[in-house]
Amino acid sequence: MPYRVLIIEDEETLRESLKRVLLKEGYEVKAVESTEEALPLIAAKGCDLVITDIILPGKSGMECLNTCRTKNPDLIVIVMTAYATIESAVAAIRAGAYEYIIKPIDHEEFKNLIRKVLDGKSGSGR
Repeated sequence: MPYRVLIIEDEETLRESLKRVLLKEGYEVKAVESTEEALPLIAAKGCDLVITDIILPGKSGMECLNTCRTKNPDLIVIVMTAYATIESAVAAIRAGAYEYIIKPIDHEEFKNLIRKVLDGKSGSGR
């Protein structure tokens, strides 16, 4: 069964680009534009990995991260942003983000990170 990845990104071009990259790698991918759209999937444990932008319309990616930690503490969450600051990086990691990545996103590095994250997950009993 392929890993299920949820991408939360309000910029359509990037959202679709990341989705295509991961589909080509064999993952099952859902891509949404807001935390509000993502929350039912997260609550239903419908994904193995969440990749979320920090700045989103409505609830932020940090709010999404906090919800993930509450609803499904084992869920792996990667946050991404075009507006990186030391403060936001520290806050994301302290809140439980697995990784903090900065846009623009290099597709090769992105694929390698996702592979590393999910390979580690399979080594832990999946």
